[in-house]
Amino acid sequence: MAFAWNDADADVYQVDGTELLLWRPAERFLITRLKGQATLAALQFYTGRAEREMSLGRLTVFHEWAEMTGYEPAARDELKRWGKQRNDAFDHVEYLVRSKVVAMLISVAALTLGRDLHATTDEVQFLADLFQALERRGV
Repeated sequence: MAFAWNDADADVYQVDGTELLLWRPAERFLITRLKGQATLAALQFYTGRAEREMSLGRLTVFHEWAEMTGYEPAARDELKRWGKQRNDAFDHVEYLVRSKVVAMLISVAALTLGRDLHATTDEVQFLADLFQALERRGV
């Protein structure tokens, strides 16, 4: 069955205007959608699930964060720390964001981490990349 953005199929973190939905359409493949503030607690919700998937092998992640309104500095710092410790646990990570500045910051982080992180503000391209990756995985 093909992936659909069905909220009922997602694991949900929702606190104080922050909503993070997380789908697992295939083993070692996660998709997130963040609305509102990126908080440390929301990040920990994601990283807990990601670590379970990493126990099965290298992980592919697509983050649809176009509706992110901002982030806590603690969340940003923890994401960098956590990601750096797990550099080798990822195959590919892609972000859809609203701001070209945020996309640029993710690209800079990719360079400093030596990781395959890709960020875009182009929703059409993000979705094409997502569905192509899912197709390669047989979803």
